[in-house]
Amino acid sequence: MGLLDKIAELFGKKPAPTPATARGPKKPLSKQVYEGPEAPEPEWASTLPKAKLMEACAAHATCKYKLHVELKRIMSTRRGFDGNLEAEYDGLAGGCGALKNFGMAVAKRDGFVQPYRYVDLNHIYTYCCDKNRRCPFFEMAEGSAADLANRQRKI
Repeated sequence: MGLLDKIAELFGKKPAPTPATARGPKKPLSKQVYEGPEAPEPEWASTLPKAKLMEACAAHATCKYKLHVELKRIMSTRRGFDGNLEAEYDGLAGGCGALKNFGMAVAKRDGFVQPYRYVDLNHIYTYCCDKNRRCPFFEMAEGSAADLANRQRKI
């Protein structure tokens, strides 16, 4: 809007509407916690007090990548009505070597722009402590290890 348009607006002439600018698709929001499918609580976890759940999850892990479980409160970048940051995740979250190495690849596959850093308790119950073969991070780590072994065998 130029200077002449501003002066004309003072005298009651409305400016011509400007055309809307075309914008590309919005970037998807980032998620730091990979959410597993809804899983029932295993028998070993139902009898434990909630304070001992972190140590018990690490003790019952069947995955070969070392599982580390901790209590996390992850804040998002969005602000609420009161001006404070909103909590993106609040609860037990875990991590392992496969997640650290392949969190970005799985996040890109899911359409996000930042890597996953943690997995939620449902993921831990379903994949880490029961059947680690279906975990996407475990599958990518095993595929990478098999690929590396094949390349080394060729040398």
